[in-house]
Amino acid sequence: MTLSHFQALLIFALVVSAVFALITKNEPREQLRYGIFVFLSFLAVALAVGWIMYPLPL
Repeated sequence: MTLSHFQALLIFALVVSAVFALITKNEPREQLRYGIFVFLSFLAVALAVGWIMYPLPL
């Protein structure tokens, strides 16, 4: 099975945000909110960097 870059990004963001939420927050409700926040932040930053890099010739 071959993953696209975006699929790999989604899996990475999901795993990292879950770990960050579990190790930084104590209450389950806080963990969920922080995990969602970190996940969406990963996606937003990745998309922003992608749009910034798109016109650059490589």
